[in-house]
Amino acid sequence: MSSIPRAALVGGLLVTALLFGGCTPQERGGEDRLPGPLPEGVTFEASPSAPKAPSIDAELVDGTPVAGDLLWGDRPAVLQFTTAWCTRCDEQQPVLDGISRDYGDAVTVALVAGDPSEDRDLLLEHLEELGVGQPVIVDPDLRVWRSYAVDEPPMTALVDADGRLVKLWPGGADEAKLRTELDRIVQRTGG
Repeated sequence: MSSIPRAALVGGLLVTALLFGGCTPQERGGEDRLPGPLPEGVTFEASPSAPKAPSIDAELVDGTPVAGDLLWGDRPAVLQFTTAWCTRCDEQQPVLDGISRDYGDAVTVALVAGDPSEDRDLLLEHLEELGVGQPVIVDPDLRVWRSYAVDEPPMTALVDADGRLVKLWPGGADEAKLRTELDRIVQRTGG
């Protein structure tokens, strides 16, 4: 046989690998974890006396660029500043999961992972172990952390749909207090 069938076989295998390679699940914390379209029947209360939230210009763990207007341009956002080594952050994950479940696409819930020494593979492994369902912003140089005055994790920030910093919770948000603030700014009408 000539080398043409072998080349065709190799080419066919490469095409197959590329086609099926796209069918693998995306990394936890990537673009597929961003909220979908804004649900109908939801409006938002502004917090005009709150200061503007610091801007965000970063990437999600899968390399997707992300900015503040993507996170809170049309809905409030809960930002959880975290690291893979922070056990108290891990304890906050069920709170974030509950907020994500109960508010759905009406609220963006995102983690901001910041640790200059943190290995990306270790971070991804940690996200998988925790079952993180939210988008994860990587902040290895701590620019985003510093702009929100985060000294140590966890820290929770609530930003309204107008991009105003409503509340910061050093040590992480108490679930009841976070829900009270969200219920004040997220108005649901109908069903």
